[in-house]
Amino acid sequence: KGFEFLKRGNEIDSTNEKIFSGLADYYCNEGDFKESLKFYKKYVERLKEVGILRINYTHRIGYVFSKIGLRDSAAYYFNKQIEYCNDAIRLGRPYGISFAYYDLAGVYAFRGDKMKAYENLNILNQRRNIPDWLVGYLKTDLLFNNIRNEPEFQRIVKDIEAKCQAEHERVRKWLEEQGMLN
Repeated sequence: KGFEFLKRGNEIDSTNEKIFSGLADYYCNEGDFKESLKFYKKYVERLKEVGILRINYTHRIGYVFSKIGLRDSAAYYFNKQIEYCNDAIRLGRPYGISFAYYDLAGVYAFRGDKMKAYENLNILNQRRNIPDWLVGYLKTDLLFNNIRNEPEFQRIVKDIEAKCQAEHERVRKWLEEQGMLN
């Protein structure tokens, strides 16, 4: 259904960068990398037109270039992602103190640098609060396919899941104490 909505949205507004990235993601997950790249190119062009810089998406584009065999283009986008992440971390930006570590881990996992992938996943795992969506994403993110079945990766996923569950329970208890749950 989501894919149908994206296609329909693209028919209605063929300039929406969020629709382009959604379609690119869909095709990537389906293994249709040529179609994915077509939408990523539209995405990048649109961002340039409107003067927007999205610093947490370039590794996704690099992944698709890599899958098509365009290694130089892939390296460019992966290196840009590493640069953006490290800058955000160094400058203490919100992205830099949270999800930059996730994105770095993904790049390094895909490139086969397990030590750096785990280093960044462990930093991410030190966060007290991690959103639910990240757990689901971590379990399915194609960038982590190289390490997905390894015990250390599974341990980190379990730790993050447990933190999310504990936070849910804490909030549920508070809501109950406030009389907000029936």
